[in-house]
Amino acid sequence: MRSRRVKMLYLIKQEMFKNYHKKSTFISMIIQVLFMLSMAILSLKYSNVFKGKSLFIENYNATLWIVFVLIFMASNIFLNEYKYGTIKLLISKEFSRTQIYFSKVIFVFIQSVVLYLLAIIMTFIINFVFTRVAITSADMKSLFTNIVCEFFSTWLIVSLCFLLASIFRSSGLSITISIILYFSASIASNLMFMVIASNKLLRFNPINMLNITNQSGDSSYSHLTLLPMYAYFIGIPIYVFIFMLIGNYIFVQRNK
Repeated sequence: MRSRRVKMLYLIKQEMFKNYHKKSTFISMIIQVLFMLSMAILSLKYSNVFKGKSLFIENYNATLWIVFVLIFMASNIFLNEYKYGTIKLLISKEFSRTQIYFSKVIFVFIQSVVLYLLAIIMTFIINFVFTRVAITSADMKSLFTNIVCEFFSTWLIVSLCFLLASIFRSSGLSITISIILYFSASIASNLMFMVIASNKLLRFNPINMLNITNQSGDSSYSHLTLLPMYAYFIGIPIYVFIFMLIGNYIFVQRNK
C-alpha cells in the first residue's frame, strides 16, 4: 500500500514539475488576469451594459477562461505522452496504467483549484482598485456560491474531457466536443426542457446538470430543470466518478 502511495506521489510531482516548467502554464494565468481586467474596464466604460456588481459576483467571467484552459489541458495531457513517447517510459518503470491516469487527473484538479483561487483573489483586487463596487454580505455569499457551482460544472466537463482524451488520439476532437457540451446547456436549453417535461427521468442527464450555476442564481430554473439544488451536488460527483472510471478503463486497455 505504501509503495503504491509513494509511486502515485512521485507521478504527481512529475506532472507538477513538467507543467510548472512550461511557459504556457503561467501564460494562461496571466491571460486569465488580463481577461478579468478587460471585463472590469468594460464595466467602467459601458456601465449600462456591463454591471460592476454582476461582474464581481461572476468573478469577472474568469470561469469562462478557466474552463477553456482545463479542457485544453485535459485533452492534451495524454496526447503529449504519446507524442514524445514518454508513455512507454512511464509504463516500463513499473507504474500501473491506473496510477498514470489518475496522477494526471489529480494534477489537473490541483491546477483547477489554483486557477479558481487566482480568480477569487483577483476579483477582490480588481474591485478594490478599479470598479470599487459596494459589496454586501449577500453579494459575498452569491460570489462564493457561484464559484462552488462553477467548480462543480467545470469538473463535469473536465471529467468528460478525460474520457474523450482516452478514446481519441486527436486533442482537437476532444476539445471541440467538450466545448460544444459546455455551451449546449444554454444553446439547446428550450429543447432539452421540453424533453425533460415529457419524461422526468431525463432530468438527471449530464447536460441538465450544467444548469447548476443558473439555478443557484435564479431559483425559478427549478421549474424547468425539475431538479432541487441538492440533486446537482449528488449527481455531478456521480457523473464525474463514472466518466473517470470509464476513461481509466479505456486508457488501461489501450496501453496494454
